[in-house]
Amino acid sequence: MTDLVHADHVTLRYGASEIFSDVSFTIEPHSFTSIVGPNGAGKTQLMRVIIGLVTPSAGVLLRNFTMHQIGYVPQRLYVHPALPVTVREFIQLYITPRGLWRSVALPTFDPKFSIDHLMNKPLGKLSGGQLQRVILATVLSTQPQILFLDEFSSGIDPQGQAELFGYLHRLHEQAGLTIIMISHDLDITSQYADQVLCLNKNLICHGRPRYVFTAENLEKMYGIPLTKLERHHHHD
Repeated sequence: MTDLVHADHVTLRYGASEIFSDVSFTIEPHSFTSIVGPNGAGKTQLMRVIIGLVTPSAGVLLRNFTMHQIGYVPQRLYVHPALPVTVREFIQLYITPRGLWRSVALPTFDPKFSIDHLMNKPLGKLSGGQLQRVILATVLSTQPQILFLDEFSSGIDPQGQAELFGYLHRLHEQAGLTIIMISHDLDITSQYADQVLCLNKNLICHGRPRYVFTAENLEKMYGIPLTKLERHHHHD
């Protein structure tokens, strides 16, 4: 099987600041990969390198996909509250670029997204969780082959997260959707991902969550003893 992504000793710098260094891994088609690590570890920038939005400073990254095959859901999208665009118009514009003023039939969205009642609401008036649901539903409506998620579930309540991750898991299992996700949630990663990249400036470890989520690796990644990490995780 040809790798979807092959990274060989990839380093990214901005001026004198090194974002991450000497990172090597592969991502296979139809896999579910989660990138985890503390704030400032370089996770979002690594995702941008994988997508092709940023060129690495050193090393080689080969990708066997085009931009037309991907969907991307950012961690947060700032929308000015006064922006005179409704949810319906946003979806129309995404589906048919430059087609905002044309009548475009909207796809049927799964009830788990809970966005049908939001169609006439201004985009800038949505809560953070509502906006994330709208963006995810819109991106999936174009049936991407590879879905990039940058902590997309922030602002969504736990029950909503469980429903959406269950939905994504079915798309991954049944439709072969490749998912590459940034997450802080080790439980969700352990439950759904078949590969995890543990990043903190360097690639601390990678592989199946059950094998790499050891006390030693977690302490290396977060820089604190596992007991403190567990207390912090349960508190959150």
